[in-house]
Amino acid sequence: MSDLLNIGRTGLNASKKSLETTGHNISNVNTEGYSRQRVNQTTNIPITKGGTIHGTGARVKSVTRINDDFVNKRLEKSISNSKFFEQRMDRMSQVEDIFNDLDTDGLNQVINRFFNSFRELANQPENETIRSVVRDQANLVVQDFQRIQGSLNSISAGIDGNMEAEVTDINQTLEHIASLNAKIRSLEAVNEEVGDLRDQRDLAVRNLAKSFKVHTYQDNKGQFVVAARGVGTLVTATQVQRLQIGTSNKENSTNGLPGSADIFFEGKPAHILTKKFQGGSLASLAKVRNEEIVDIKNKIDSIAYNLTKSVNAIHRRGYVNRKIEVGEQGSVSDVDSKGMTTGINFFKEPTGPQDSALNMSLSSEVKEDLSNIVTALGPNSPGDNRISLAISKIQHERIVGDEESTLEEFYLQAVGKIGLEAGKAKLDSEQADGLKAQAISIRERLVGVSIDEEAANMVKYQHAYDASAKIMQTADEMFKTVIGIKR
Repeated sequence: MSDLLNIGRTGLNASKKSLETTGHNISNVNTEGYSRQRVNQTTNIPITKGGTIHGTGARVKSVTRINDDFVNKRLEKSISNSKFFEQRMDRMSQVEDIFNDLDTDGLNQVINRFFNSFRELANQPENETIRSVVRDQANLVVQDFQRIQGSLNSISAGIDGNMEAEVTDINQTLEHIASLNAKIRSLEAVNEEVGDLRDQRDLAVRNLAKSFKVHTYQDNKGQFVVAARGVGTLVTATQVQRLQIGTSNKENSTNGLPGSADIFFEGKPAHILTKKFQGGSLASLAKVRNEEIVDIKNKIDSIAYNLTKSVNAIHRRGYVNRKIEVGEQGSVSDVDSKGMTTGINFFKEPTGPQDSALNMSLSSEVKEDLSNIVTALGPNSPGDNRISLAISKIQHERIVGDEESTLEEFYLQAVGKIGLEAGKAKLDSEQADGLKAQAISIRERLVGVSIDEEAANMVKYQHAYDASAKIMQTADEMFKTVIGIKR
């Protein structure tokens, strides 16, 4: 009868543990990253008495979590792709907004008005008011070029700030994973349950997957390893290889611009990793900053450079709109008491294409004196409009893109490409979100908690608990019967 009592006790303990696990599952039904747990119950080791085998009840072998590595890796990949396209959509939308001509006049319209003002000046070369309009329109051109480049630089600076914050979060997550590795290893050594800790570690890995494509595995020593694809190992058991971010000079930066933020392993600034990350927000941010923004900046600089050089080349050939003294032999001096008479630049002459838009400005001569806005090809020619007419014709000349496009065509091609990339990024983001939602749904279906299933299990284990208690009660009554016989 003592054996019967012990059998009832083992069944009671197994049912109690099963109820506890079921309750734990139900209480974590809304916990992010939680995987349902299951009690693995088996028979106790039987004993032999009088040549027959006697069972000794049940025991809890282990408590395991339901897990599927393939589903986890698929989810991590979908998270990386979703975050990549989400960031790309956000950043490309910001770039696209800079060239949105719906609310304000775009650069193309501003440049067209600038050339139209020269066309009007050609019709009335002596009109001082129109000269003032020409200078005002030129200032608007300068301001719009600077607005565009300043806005693009602001987006790049914002990306640098996002990358810095993200690297800080990544390092914290890496430290957290290393800490979980240590706890899991120590608890497994004494056969403790580690399902919840493994869920926390998987959730941390999925958080890393938002930043880059993650590769996880166990090495030949059984150590849990986390690596960034294309970059290298970041966590091995409790050892962490931290990331660091810093600014690079123009020669070493990944986008050819000074002061840009680049990522490297802590203490190893010579080995830049920015371009090596695959998937996730880091790769997306780097791609937009180093490719799309650099490309559109170069194109805007090319427009500014060619516009400035072309206008200046024609403007320098003419003479100022004031009386110029002529020498005895009919020669005209390049300089008089008021300054230069010819060879005057309309814009400040650029040193090269790079940063031409940001550094664009009117020449000091044009800023200070309207008479220095040249219209005449010859000196002392008040009605001569050949220079202003030639400048107005630049609008329709192919002077950019290896002399294959006009300023307007080149600008519209550049802006059109930005619009196409922004639209494609939005479509890719929607598709990636759908695939991520599908991966989450599959995971929840396979390893998540089902309230209906757990409720059924709770009833089952409760009945088993009652039955085991009934066995113990029966054994107790049998003991009382035997004791009563002796009385």
